[in-house]
Amino acid sequence: MEVVLPKNFDARDAPQLLDKARPVLQLPPDAKLRVENVTRTTRGTRIDFTYTIAVTLDDGDLSEAAGVRVEVSSHGDLKFNARGYLVGHDLEPADPRQLRAISDHVSKLVANGQIYIAKKGEHVDPDKLRAQGQDWYIIEDEHGYKSLRRAWIA
Repeated sequence: MEVVLPKNFDARDAPQLLDKARPVLQLPPDAKLRVENVTRTTRGTRIDFTYTIAVTLDDGDLSEAAGVRVEVSSHGDLKFNARGYLVGHDLEPADPRQLRAISDHVSKLVANGQIYIAKKGEHVDPDKLRAQGQDWYIIEDEHGYKSLRRAWIA
């Protein structure tokens, strides 16, 4: 797939162009993209962006929370030549240290009873969980994915 800047490219066009470049970047369809900066010079255009993807934590220390999906962010860029053709892109993967820190934190919350593990199809009442001192809960969606959520965000 060829990604080309439109003739009258403006920085406001960058989000649509970034979305069009998804296949080139090999990002999952549910990745959230955000343009951070657009730089234009006589030599070309660069679009810097951040992206957020869901990553599955499968550490054995997570016990019941194993397989939970959490959102992590990283960054990348698209580089176009002076004629507007995409000539390069960089995509930083999620930092493994960040993933390890998240996994460690979740396993500690589970061990301390601060995460409620909902049963499949169960309706979770965040107010009730907060009253019990459980600020987090894990719920399974219709696709079978486990998600970590804050009880104070309904």
